[in-house]
Amino acid sequence: MQHSFFNWLFPSYCVQCQGVISAQEGLCDYCLTDLGVFDLNKHSNLLHRPDIVEMFPHCEFDKLLACAFYQPPFEHWLKRLKFNNQIHYKKALQQVIKRQLSVFFENLTTQPDIAIILPLHRGRFLTRGFNQVSQVWQPCLAKHICISNALIRNKATQAQSQLSRSKRIKNVKNAFVCTQDMSGKTVVIVDDVMTTGATLNAATRVLKQAGAKQVWAFATCLTPL
Repeated sequence: MQHSFFNWLFPSYCVQCQGVISAQEGLCDYCLTDLGVFDLNKHSNLLHRPDIVEMFPHCEFDKLLACAFYQPPFEHWLKRLKFNNQIHYKKALQQVIKRQLSVFFENLTTQPDIAIILPLHRGRFLTRGFNQVSQVWQPCLAKHICISNALIRNKATQAQSQLSRSKRIKNVKNAFVCTQDMSGKTVVIVDDVMTTGATLNAATRVLKQAGAKQVWAFATCLTPL
């Protein structure tokens, strides 16, 4: 009853169709169902999907999960959240992520041990004031897997978005340090947008050097060719 009164007094609107929705949501059911997301029932590991393998042929991690390609409306939502801190888009992204995670974990035969949300360098975190990947993903992952802070970003890298593939690889070389023994563990690493895979590969190498048996990459979006 209290939630109904609150929703009536302060209505929330779907970020797609502007229809009235619950305050806990960002998308109405119709718009959520209508989004063009990856079919994880068909390819629970997107590294087995032929077009994605062709786009990202140099992945060093063992599994890949993502929600959709980095194009509208996801591109708009992520940019507004990342650069303008427009947090109403966070609820929409979380609805999509939770749905994708549910399908992914239903299809698993073995569970990962821990998840690590890729950290920002301290300087960038202080400048921006928040880690948008952590804000979006941590509440979604918490019921599935333990969250760890075992990676530190010890190198202040340039923003990857304006760099070529070769410069991206050089930019993130030695960017991460692992602070825990990962021997025998299956570790999930999480980022928002995967463009070439250079950042996720750099984190994967550090974790495997620390003993990780497998590294799985989760991303909100993949940048298409």
